[in-house]
Amino acid sequence: MLKPWNFEGASCWGIDTEMFFPEDRNYSPENVQAKKVCQSCIYIKECLTYALHYQVLGIWGGTSMMERQALRKKLNIIPRPITNERHTA
Repeated sequence: MLKPWNFEGASCWGIDTEMFFPEDRNYSPENVQAKKVCQSCIYIKECLTYALHYQVLGIWGGTSMMERQALRKKLNIIPRPITNERHTA
């Protein structure tokens, strides 16, 4: 699975990453702003797929952590922890 930070030309490239990792994990202006960036991205589906299958924090694929938790439950997905080992694409 290709890692989202390898998505050349993603809408989030060059944007301050703090926007995608707000302190308020439920609702905040940063969440709304980050999700708007995601909505215009050509990689939104790939990014969301990655975020559903791995335990990532913040806004990914236009979803919050709580939204992904609900999707995982609905889709019966158990996320894997992120490790330092190399994953192949």
